[in-house]
Amino acid sequence: MKNSELYTLVKQLSKSSPQAVFTPKDLTDSEPSTIFDYLYLETDIEKKYKLLLAEQRESKVIIFLCGSSGDGKSAIIGQNQKFFDKYYDIHIDATHSFRPTQSAIEALDERFAQFYQSDKSLVVGINIGILLNFAREGSDSHQNIKKAIEQYMRYGNSTNECHFINFEDYSKFEMNQDKITSSFIRNLLDKVTDARDSNPFYQAFEEDKANNITTRLHQNYQLLSHESIKNNIVELLVTVHLKYDQFLTTRNILDFIYTILNGDNLLINALFEDKSNTIIENICKEDPCLFRTEKLDTFILERKSNQEDLALQEFLNEFNAQCQKPILLEDNPHLLIRIFYLFRDQSISNNFHQSFQQEFDDSTTYEFIKLLYAHRNGEKDTIYNFYESLEKAILAYANKRHPSLSDEGLMTLSEVNGYALCADVEFDPNWEELTKDKQHQLRSFDCALIVNKKALETIAISLSMYRLICAINEGYRPNKHDRNTIVIFEEMIENIIYLAKENNKLTIIHGDKSYEFKNNGDKIKVKSHVR
Repeated sequence: MKNSELYTLVKQLSKSSPQAVFTPKDLTDSEPSTIFDYLYLETDIEKKYKLLLAEQRESKVIIFLCGSSGDGKSAIIGQNQKFFDKYYDIHIDATHSFRPTQSAIEALDERFAQFYQSDKSLVVGINIGILLNFAREGSDSHQNIKKAIEQYMRYGNSTNECHFINFEDYSKFEMNQDKITSSFIRNLLDKVTDARDSNPFYQAFEEDKANNITTRLHQNYQLLSHESIKNNIVELLVTVHLKYDQFLTTRNILDFIYTILNGDNLLINALFEDKSNTIIENICKEDPCLFRTEKLDTFILERKSNQEDLALQEFLNEFNAQCQKPILLEDNPHLLIRIFYLFRDQSISNNFHQSFQQEFDDSTTYEFIKLLYAHRNGEKDTIYNFYESLEKAILAYANKRHPSLSDEGLMTLSEVNGYALCADVEFDPNWEELTKDKQHQLRSFDCALIVNKKALETIAISLSMYRLICAINEGYRPNKHDRNTIVIFEEMIENIIYLAKENNKLTIIHGDKSYEFKNNGDKIKVKSHVR
């Protein structure tokens, strides 16, 4: 592929490419990288960065641009350096030092000392880890900066001298009532695949085609150009972000694009199989071939037994006609299922593939997104329905040895030698806490519960936690694979039990008998009956 113009460009997207990391020398390059200059997208955080630099250019300040490796700190600083060079000095990467024997913290000490000797303000590109380390280990001569960092980490506030802009506060995702999407990721995919003369990738693809260079890379590039595939890639990235806390930076998204385009594997398979990429490691868990439904299992069996299906053949003929070269084999059911999944939103031939659309629906994720939206917009009916399902799950889990107690509104607090200590528990949403104006994240929503008139500590409900709640209500019992999520759930139940024990009425159940103990102030009243 060494003569392929497209390969020459695509390989620059790899995280191992020399062009993948923006370095200080790039600030002085007279000609920026054509590919990354073309791919560059202005984001909300960059708009905020430019606005802050413009507002503070007559002041003497330090501006910290905070983010993780690969977020694009250096690219934002470098892209705008020429506009603010008169007013600001730049320390583009706080993980670097000026000399081999110097640590990153010592380099920051030196840079801040220079700042106080200079007439210019200072911009520092820094990750949160180095920021915390400097607050602990930086020179005592910079106590004001260290205190400003501590204040920011604790309260999120800037000071008059130190201003902080953090990538964590600028999500790559947007939400509406029905779904979460990402215009940033979609725009990157469009930049790579747009059939325009201004797109160097497309120009290279066309030039290779004119030179009769047709490889798997070119086939994958054509597949990535399909609207349906781009839409579903964005949906998959949203899903792994929500489900598995997948970290998504500009650099690892570009490396992901490189991985699914390059190599010997067809993009449709690489998307779910190539574990050389950290993002695909999680996308593999969402492989539609792992879905177990009667219709999908029957389809696989029919293909493996070579049963004739004229409707499927009609679909395959038309699908292959739209590809640069035929890619499908009728007896490859797993590849077919992935095709049905990735093209489920696109009309093709007789739309045989869309008959499987319901098999791929993820109703739990859809409901979780609706709850995120409801919490952002104060939709009380939807929120209240969630608290009813949460109460049901809490009682089902706590009463797993005595399920009939849930119908009586009782909760098992403890059990010893066959005797179960129980209490009445009343659950209500803490509306006062839920309506507070606060920063909302897309990975979770706050759960604020009142138990027997007392407020429980607020916890975050992630998609994995919500899935567990739904599964418990359907009869599932957690196992070791749910360890991380169940620990949070059990901790919440322990806090509920702590409050429930303060109830003035407790019940002990043993076999078919129950004993009710009620504190009337000056004495305890006892009742017993057969259940």
